Amino acid sequence: MDIRNRNCFGRIAAVVMVLLMFAGCSDGSPGGGDSASSSLRPVAAESLQVIYQDGAFGYITPRGEVAIRPKFDIAYIFRDGLAPVRVDEKWGYIDSTGSYVIEPQYSQVTPFKKGFARVHVGDKQMYIRKDGSQVGELLVDFGYHFSEGQAFVKMNGKYGTIDTTGSIVIEPQYDQGYFFSYGLGLVRVGDRYGYINREGENVVEPVYTEADNFWGSRAKVLVDGKWGFIDTTGTMVIEPRFDDAWSFIEKRARVKRDGKWGYIDTTGTLVIAYRYDVAENFSGGYARVSNRGKWGFVDKDGQEVVPLVYTDVKPFSNGLAPVKTALRWGYVDTTGTMVIEPRFVQAESFHKGLAKVSLKGAQAYIDPSGRIVWSEKPIQ
Repeated sequence: MDIRNRNCFGRIAAVVMVLLMFAGCSDGSPGGGDSASSSLRPVAAESLQVIYQDGAFGYITPRGEVAIRPKFDIAYIFRDGLAPVRVDEKWGYIDSTGSYVIEPQYSQVTPFKKGFARVHVGDKQMYIRKDGSQVGELLVDFGYHFSEGQAFVKMNGKYGTIDTTGSIVIEPQYDQGYFFSYGLGLVRVGDRYGYINREGENVVEPVYTEADNFWGSRAKVLVDGKWGFIDTTGTMVIEPRFDDAWSFIEKRARVKRDGKWGYIDTTGTLVIAYRYDVAENFSGGYARVSNRGKWGFVDKDGQEVVPLVYTDVKPFSNGLAPVKTALRWGYVDTTGTMVIEPRFVQAESFHKGLAKVSLKGAQAYIDPSGRIVWSEKPIQ
């Protein structure tokens, strides 16, 4: 992520809440397994969707069947097999049956990632495993998730790293530390950024006023007001010449010159000309682009597969993308054909086979055919 937007942990609740818009049915009390029907076929935890009704959150399957009755004050989507849920101001974690794996006891938590999560204990944080056990005995001021076996943590105003046993690997000494990627971690010393390896040795000296983590074996760095890209040896492989730039996603980076955005490949070759007022990262092979307030999509070769005629668009998933006409949202396929006609007040990208929509005062889920598989109330 860009260092101008580094405080992701502090904003994680606000980001994830966007995913929790939609409603469910039935009632129930917190605690214990609570699948709605013993006849439900098993489904992967990550395919369960959050629903909401009458002030409580629950989950449905991709078929629209209620899997866990709404009973939580707040519920997040499943990650790594578990979902964070809140009851009576305390957070815990449930499995796909609705049973508590970790009882509600924390004031704040993060989703699990690669077997670990962070939870708040008073004004400190600690790491836990999926069985609820604490990782080591350290309580830290702040921490990031584990990446390549280590996590940057803040203690006494400085950042260092711990391993997955909770032992300190790199003593706290940096003014900021982020994540490891391609064997290198981005750190800040004073007002300059550089990169260390997992032993804490400097690989790229802290000389840059701004920088980013490595993505696609490239990292963007700012030199004299222009953005370029270095490789994992610290060699400048794409000379600083961009007014703005973002990291490589799907082997394409969006870059800006003279007020327009285009895209380069990992060699620095311009593969999509500077012609857009706004350009977003690639996702699933397509990127959202805009000119004069109208949005569409380009593929990695720069072909406008969806013409720039919509007032808004959202990323492709399951081969479909939400697009907004003057007043309503519909869905187009990768040829630009409208396959689900615009009739929704709100619409989200598909996730695990379902998309969240809103129409006629109700929130609902649809399948890729546009059929409503679940809604919070009957839709006339």
